[in-house]
Amino acid sequence: MFGYRARIGYISPSVIELNAYDFYRIVPNGVGLIAVACMVEGWKEDAYKKALSQVESCARDLARRSCDFVVHGGAPLVLSQGKGFEMKLLAQLKEITGVPCTTSIVAAMDAFRDLSATRLAVVDPYPPDLNTKMTGYLKEWGFEVESLVSLGTSFTGSSIVSIGDIYRAAKRAIKGAPNAEAVFIPCANFPVVDVIEDIETDFGLPVITNITSQLYVAFKAIGMREKVSGYGKLMQIL
Repeated sequence: MFGYRARIGYISPSVIELNAYDFYRIVPNGVGLIAVACMVEGWKEDAYKKALSQVESCARDLARRSCDFVVHGGAPLVLSQGKGFEMKLLAQLKEITGVPCTTSIVAAMDAFRDLSATRLAVVDPYPPDLNTKMTGYLKEWGFEVESLVSLGTSFTGSSIVSIGDIYRAAKRAIKGAPNAEAVFIPCANFPVVDVIEDIETDFGLPVITNITSQLYVAFKAIGMREKVSGYGKLMQIL
């Protein structure tokens, strides 16, 4: 049976590119991905609202697929709407799907808390206006972005960034935040999983990424306690 240990529903923010690839590299045997997409068309307000209008129909599709947990992907869609929107969205998703749910930015914050990290060094591909919103949003929840290095890619170009560029950006971010307690690398379509362990080993800080925080929260919620090696400290504290 496909997904005999767990079936994780995923509402992708856009084209499913790295999401599924990274998912199956990390999860234990017997865990399956059931994915749909709400097709955000860029890092801009009208695109966020259009994509959010598709979430209900995406959730209803997943509700028919026997998911054990549902993840809504795409931190920009949620944080752009301001603090409080995430709780309304999660309530809607839980009502439709009947299972526990999270969304990207909530999963990340849950991971920060479990790692006792409030001061962050951030690396991402986002434009300046989105980074300003993200920094303000996290601050409202009690998290300080002490440094931020953006690779400034296009919306469709984030997946083809080199892992070397991400590593070097993390090095700069950590250098700029001597009191940082964790490195946060958001974005669903950012090829970061291959450098999580390198960054943690070389700089001594835990790395929280989009995919690892979502899987960590999902596995905790459904009682799956198998520790996963090779993808950072977070997946080892399950």
